[in-house]
Amino acid sequence: MAPVKIATRPGLLLMPSPESPAERAAEKKRIRKHQVFDAIRRLGPISRIEVSRVMGFNLPTVSLLVNELVAEGLATEAKAQKTTIGRRPIPVSLNSHAACVMGMEVGKSATIGLLMNLEGTILARVEHPSPEFTTPSAQSEWVESFVTELFAQQAGGLPPLAGVGIALPGLIHRTENARKLLEPEAEAIRSRLAELLDVPVLILNNANMMALGVLWFEPPEDADSFATINLGEGLGLGVVSEGRLFSGARSHAGEIGHLALGEPGVPCYCGGNACLENTASGSGLRRMAARAGILDHGKPPSPAQLAEMARGGDGKAREVYAQFAVALARGVGAVINLFNPAVIVLVGAVSRESDIFLPRMQEELERVSLPGLLQETRITVSGFVENAAPIGSCACVLNRIFNTTHISAASVI
Repeated sequence: MAPVKIATRPGLLLMPSPESPAERAAEKKRIRKHQVFDAIRRLGPISRIEVSRVMGFNLPTVSLLVNELVAEGLATEAKAQKTTIGRRPIPVSLNSHAACVMGMEVGKSATIGLLMNLEGTILARVEHPSPEFTTPSAQSEWVESFVTELFAQQAGGLPPLAGVGIALPGLIHRTENARKLLEPEAEAIRSRLAELLDVPVLILNNANMMALGVLWFEPPEDADSFATINLGEGLGLGVVSEGRLFSGARSHAGEIGHLALGEPGVPCYCGGNACLENTASGSGLRRMAARAGILDHGKPPSPAQLAEMARGGDGKAREVYAQFAVALARGVGAVINLFNPAVIVLVGAVSRESDIFLPRMQEELERVSLPGLLQETRITVSGFVENAAPIGSCACVLNRIFNTTHISAASVI
C-alpha cells in the first residue's frame, strides 16, 4: 500500500513523569490548562467566570489559560451573551475537531481500529480477521498495514492525530521493570507506530482498556468503583477503584482467566492446569462444544452460533452454556468477594449472548458469593460488545489529554 500522509498534533498528551526541573515546571502549568480544557469539554459552552467558579481557580489565571486554548484552536468562543448589567460573558466550547485519537485492539481472532474526535464521536472503523503471528516483527508489520489502511480510507478528511491506544491480550509489561519496559510484541508495535505517526503510542492489556472505556463512555450510575469482565476469546478483568484504573504493582492485575477455578485436568497454554479461561471464555465454549460433538463442517461453532442453537432448543448447546455459566459464576463470585464492587460490567463479544448464560450464572452466584456482598453488587452488560477494547483504547488516549489520574503529585513537585 502506498504511503499515506497522516496529519498529527504531537504534544497534546500530558506527560506522566516529566524529568528535568524545566519540564516539571512547564508540565505543572500545562496540567492546569488541561484541567480547564476538561471543564470546557464536560460543561461547555461555559464562560470563563463559570470555569473559575467550578475549578476553584482565580479568574485571571482561568482567562489566561482559556485564551491559550482558543489561540491553539482547542477551544472556540461564541458571541457574547446579552446581560442587563455588567460585562457580557463569552461562552467557550470544546473544538472537538481540533484533533482525533486512534484506538485499536489486536486480538487473537480480529483486529479492530477506531478513529474518534475529542468529543468521543467515532469517525471511522475498520475490522479484519487477525492472521497468525509468528514473530513480533510480523505482528508489528500487520499493525502498520492496518493503520495505513484505516487512514487511507478517510481521504485526508480527518482532524490531526494526537495519540494512539493499543489493546493487546495477555501480559504487556516486562516483569523486571513494568513501568518502562514492554514485552517484545508490544514494544515492536509501539516503536513501529511511534516512528510512523510521530505521536505517543499507549499500550495496555485489553481488559484494562475496556475498563477505561466503560469509565469514560458508559460509567455506571452512582458508582466510581466497579469491575469489567471481558468475555472474549479469553477472560480478563479490569478494576476501577474510586475513578482510577487499578493495575497492580507491575501493571499485571486482572488475570482472572488464570485462576484455578476451571475444569480440573484441562491444561492451559500458560503452563497451569484448570485455568478458568479454558471454560469461561469463547475458546472454552468451542472446546466444550467440540467435546460434546457439536461441530459445523468439522469445526466447533462460534459462541454466537452455539447461542443460536441453544435458543432454538438444542440440548447439547444449552448444556455447554450451562457449564460456561457455572464456571463464570466462580470467577464473578471471586471478584465480588475480593473487591466488593458496586457494579460488575460484562463486556466483550460473548457478552452479547447474556440472555443464554446470565440467569444460570446469577443462580450459581447465590451459592459461591457472600450473600451480603452479592446483594450490594449490580451486574450489567455493556453495549460496546466487540468495540469495547478499541473504544477503551481511544479512552486511554483521551484520559492522557484531559485527565491527570496517571500523574503522581511527586512527579511534578
